[in-house]
Amino acid sequence: MGLLLPSAAIFVVFCLLVWWKGGAARGYAVCLLLGAVLGVGIMEMTGARLAKIQDAYAGRDVTLTAEVESTGRAYTAGRVSAVLMVEKVDGEAVHFRVECASLPKCEAGGLIRGRFSLDVPDATQRLDDYADGIVLSAEYLSGMLRLGQSESFRARTARLQAALSRALRKGMAENTGGVLAAMVVGDRSHLTSTLRSAYRGAGLSHVLVVSGLHVTIFCGLLDALPHKERERSRAYRRARSLLRAGTALLLVGITGATPSVLRAAVAVWVSSLGVWVGGPADTLTSLGAAGVLMCLGNGYAVYDVGFELSFAAVMGTLAGAECAGRGREHYYDRKKKQKSRREKPPRAVLLFRHFAGGVWDSLCVSLCASAATFPVLVLRGMSTTVWAVASGVAVLWLVGPMLSFGLGAALLGLAAEGLPLFEIIRRPVAFCAEGLAWLMNEWAFRVSVLPGASLWFDGTYAALVCLVLILLCVMAMRRHIRLRVALPTVILLAALAIGLETALSWNVVNIELVGTRAAPAVVITQREKAVILFRGSSITQRAVENQLEKRGVRTVELLVDLRMQPEEPCRIEAQKRIEAAALAENTTRRASCGGVDLELFRTRQGCILRMRVGGQRFITLSGTVRPAKPIRAEWLLASMARPDNIRYTDCLTLSSKYRWMEEDAEPVSRLRLRLEGERFSKRAEYDRIK
Repeated sequence: MGLLLPSAAIFVVFCLLVWWKGGAARGYAVCLLLGAVLGVGIMEMTGARLAKIQDAYAGRDVTLTAEVESTGRAYTAGRVSAVLMVEKVDGEAVHFRVECASLPKCEAGGLIRGRFSLDVPDATQRLDDYADGIVLSAEYLSGMLRLGQSESFRARTARLQAALSRALRKGMAENTGGVLAAMVVGDRSHLTSTLRSAYRGAGLSHVLVVSGLHVTIFCGLLDALPHKERERSRAYRRARSLLRAGTALLLVGITGATPSVLRAAVAVWVSSLGVWVGGPADTLTSLGAAGVLMCLGNGYAVYDVGFELSFAAVMGTLAGAECAGRGREHYYDRKKKQKSRREKPPRAVLLFRHFAGGVWDSLCVSLCASAATFPVLVLRGMSTTVWAVASGVAVLWLVGPMLSFGLGAALLGLAAEGLPLFEIIRRPVAFCAEGLAWLMNEWAFRVSVLPGASLWFDGTYAALVCLVLILLCVMAMRRHIRLRVALPTVILLAALAIGLETALSWNVVNIELVGTRAAPAVVITQREKAVILFRGSSITQRAVENQLEKRGVRTVELLVDLRMQPEEPCRIEAQKRIEAAALAENTTRRASCGGVDLELFRTRQGCILRMRVGGQRFITLSGTVRPAKPIRAEWLLASMARPDNIRYTDCLTLSSKYRWMEEDAEPVSRLRLRLEGERFSKRAEYDRIK
């Protein structure tokens, strides 16, 4: 909600510019406004449906009968994280998705029954969950039964995906096999945390998620097959459109029908349909139709980061192709003017020009695609990297061959289970795929340790900068300013804005609450380091890890586990750990990390933590604590524990519905503090909790 006004400002300015152009363009502006109204209506309908489900089941312990749609890694042996499609709640037929961070080991496509505790998703992950159709978070309690295999389409594709993943990873190293499984069949459960961090630092995280990029590249390989003489044949174009649509359908089945692949596949199908009805191929129209169809059933689909990045990347790719084409035309026009007579250049010169043209095209497309996706990352509060463009130019050309060799190795490996003769063919294909994956992994590992690999910006500041840059680009187009003048100017201004934000946020400490409303964890970040005050379950641990990933944190300096009776240890890696349950009664532990000084006091039934950041005092409780004397602090990091004998000025909380809170309490879930030597200034961002 904090980005609502800046986003609305960008949209209104864009509509005004379209209206200002006059003529037929005014009709486009009206369509945009009507589309925005329709989108708000769809959003309200989806929100009402989700609220109805949450009001009925949030905060309850229920017996669920559900289909396991997908699984991932969990934090303990013998367990997995899973997305479940719920079919029955206490015997009542329903239909909605939940996410469980820790579940006894099971396989995608199976039916299970067990006792779960349901709650509203964590605030930092809520929009992403809603975009994927996940309504509630589920915590497994007891009594899980495996009821066999489901026969739904999603279950069948999940079993096919698991079989192809096993066949692909056969005989491969963990890192290369995990990357290929993620890129080819969409199985990300074999990616290590180290590998994820490396790809994120190198600006290649999108490569590990099967999306429109992969579908476009793989379907684009079919364009190299026909001869140019056949392009004029309508029958041949229709046959090729059917082949592309079938290839997209194959990828949907292999990858488990994930939203990102479905979105790209729908765009391919719309484009293929245009060939049959006689319409010209139009990437923007196909992509727009795919987006509308994906949003009809779920208005929150537009909040999916993959959804936004796909649209931005396509726009950037089209802009990059246009820039590359104009650059080529300018180059050849200048060459023609310089030539006094017609002469054919040597073969070596032609080969060099062909190679240089490919590099130029790749550079333009990568630069524009990275520039287009950058606003999405910063507006969504995610860390980005300055090496994204270099990574795109260096290794994105590997994606096409990796998909081809990887899919071949997976299909041949699956066939080899019935006929060993295919194993002879599979080995060299798998060797080529593993070699390409090794090259990409090496690039990611080496680039991720370079300085400036992780940048994070305040959302409001990023929105204002993006708005200014968009206005400058529009003015350059209206004034017909040359590209060689406008492009360096925009890049220079963007670099200055990034440098200014980096300098301003150098001594800023972010204090955020993440996890469940009952027992949220506290994440304190400064640049690429963090201090964590942990409480809650595996759901909270997942939320903490997601928040660290968004902020680009590399090192957790200190983790304080405030739980008095932990069912399982917190497995977040940290340089130093303090566990309240391991302390003796009436003992105190002190620690200091950067600008954070904290003191933990253990009692018989709980613990109390006092913290000082830049002159401001914070306090939080776990369990039952009744101080003999009043304790004063500026901020209370709240949970369900009642703060007896605690005097505080303001409260950080994920909920305004705790029984001990006042009716007019104003919830704050995030705080930013600026440290300037002995001086201190603060800025709080108030996130209203509905």
